Amino acid sequence: MFEKFKERAAATALEEATSEWNQRVAAYQSLIAVVDGSKVLEANGLLLKPGEVLLGQVQNVGLIQERSVGGHWQGASQGFSIPIGSIKGRSVRYRVGATHGHYVQGEPQPTAVDHGTLSITDQRIVYQGATKTAECLFTKLLGVQQSGGSIIVSVSNRQKPTVVHVGASLEEWVADRISIATSLYQGEKDQVLANLHQQLNDVVAAKPSP
Repeated sequence: MFEKFKERAAATALEEATSEWNQRVAAYQSLIAVVDGSKVLEANGLLLKPGEVLLGQVQNVGLIQERSVGGHWQGASQGFSIPIGSIKGRSVRYRVGATHGHYVQGEPQPTAVDHGTLSITDQRIVYQGATKTAECLFTKLLGVQQSGGSIIVSVSNRQKPTVVHVGASLEEWVADRISIATSLYQGEKDQVLANLHQQLNDVVAAKPSP
């Protein structure tokens, strides 16, 4: 009975590994088709420019901006009080004077101010949300960073970087698409295709086996 249990467990593990392998192969094949022009992705909600190639979209991402959280009043009270009578034997006093001080803002914290769709093309990175939009053209691109599930895009025509939280599970996927997009923008299509075909061959060679 124990041997049969081990056989069933091994068969299940192989089936799951094969399914994951099939998905990776299909993903590489699809991406190669998009890059070489034999497949066009549907641009949901984004109007593409002539000749622009969409490489991927991610739904329900968060646009992150710094917002002050909390705060407190800081100051000192000056003045004096005078007795004005009593109620049920208790003295009642009236205070004369004023409070001088100021309100201190809380420390800025990264906060999701909107949710929407992130689109990556071979010309730009675009965020489209319910109330805010941000377009980062590669002609103005200074750099792209990853941090804690977020993608940080700096462009020369915007003082602050555009920060979009995509989640830890999609961070590498988005970063890879942006890397491919910027390489295509720089005219490195042949090199991109060569790299993708090599990665696909590596995946195919690692097909799970009993």
